[in-house]
Amino acid sequence: MAGQPGAAVQGDQRMSAQSLDGLLGMPPPLPQIRTRPWWFPVQELRDPLVFYLEAWLADSIFGPDRASVPEIEWMNQVLLTVDIVNSGNVVEITVFGQPRVQNRVKSLLLSLASRYRERRARDEKMKQLEEFLKARASGPQTPQLPVG
Repeated sequence: MAGQPGAAVQGDQRMSAQSLDGLLGMPPPLPQIRTRPWWFPVQELRDPLVFYLEAWLADSIFGPDRASVPEIEWMNQVLLTVDIVNSGNVVEITVFGQPRVQNRVKSLLLSLASRYRERRARDEKMKQLEEFLKARASGPQTPQLPVG
């Protein structure tokens, strides 16, 4: 039976079910702990600004792995957290810093989001136009009679 091709697959399925049962019994993972950068004052952690964006916009602004978050933090002297909300289609962005800087960063991020939305809409319109022109070019050629 060990030489049969299906035996290994059945064994793997049983192992994965056991692993799944073990994972379900474990407590949820602890959130990642970040240390406060030396340049960020402790008192500015008290009153964060929170807002929400679509996940695809956050991926466009911060990168899929959030690689540009540290650079944005450093340039604006704020701390940012970008967390996926329950549905996975929305992210919660938390901005720590001085109130005027929080508002400036929020405005900056919302402005970038608006530009990415406009770019996506423009790209979709261009794609529709290209498909229309391809369909028209490949369709039967009927002469247009002048209306008059």
